[in-house]
Amino acid sequence: MNQIVNRVVALFLMISLCLSLLFVQEKHTNLVCKDIAVSIKAYPGQSLITVQEVLDLLQTTHPIALQKTRLKKIDTYAIQDQLKRHPLIKNVLVYKTWNGVLTVSLETKYFIARTIGLMESNDRDAYIDEKGALIAPKGLPCLRLLVIAGKNIITKKRKLAHKGLLELLHYMHRDPFWRRQITSLQVKDNGKIILGSQIGGHQIEFGKAETIEEKFQKLRLFYSQVIPYKGWNAYHRVNLEFKHQLICQ
Repeated sequence: MNQIVNRVVALFLMISLCLSLLFVQEKHTNLVCKDIAVSIKAYPGQSLITVQEVLDLLQTTHPIALQKTRLKKIDTYAIQDQLKRHPLIKNVLVYKTWNGVLTVSLETKYFIARTIGLMESNDRDAYIDEKGALIAPKGLPCLRLLVIAGKNIITKKRKLAHKGLLELLHYMHRDPFWRRQITSLQVKDNGKIILGSQIGGHQIEFGKAETIEEKFQKLRLFYSQVIPYKGWNAYHRVNLEFKHQLICQ
């Protein structure tokens, strides 16, 4: 008897669940977009794109207002593809919610350096993003970034030509001290690098973009062990190029 009752109860619950799902599905089919919610994950200090700019971008490509449109008629994948083509957007996810909100969640790229006078076009200056691609700063906020100069370091596809140089830029950008202290980077014709400093005015001869961590360990030793005893003005040239050597002049 108990088994029969349990089976009847289970059947009743299953039917109720199916009816509920059908009701919800029917409600969702006729649901109208009530609002568009945009969330932006940006690198600290680099607010490259605003919520209003995203909404304006959607408006230019969707002349029929998304709001008050049935959710089933909104192609979220098409919106994602559209936003991914934006030069400042790194990742994007677009989805619909059961309460009638079209949600756009995106992450912007971030810049690790900037160039001066390296481009042949009118946009001679550019920002360098995390993947080494160059983006013209037109319309973007002025960012305080490491400045790069030199020859033959940019490809025709507007990217850094050397993987080692990109690794060097990332290494300095990740460390708050180097990000503040190292303000310029010059690549010579032979590929060797000269770093300029914010405090002390030291010319740091880095050599080529290799054994990066070892060279910065020596430079940190210079700032933590040499400067406190000799003072900031004792040396003007620091050479990190040679293995197991720190040359100060």
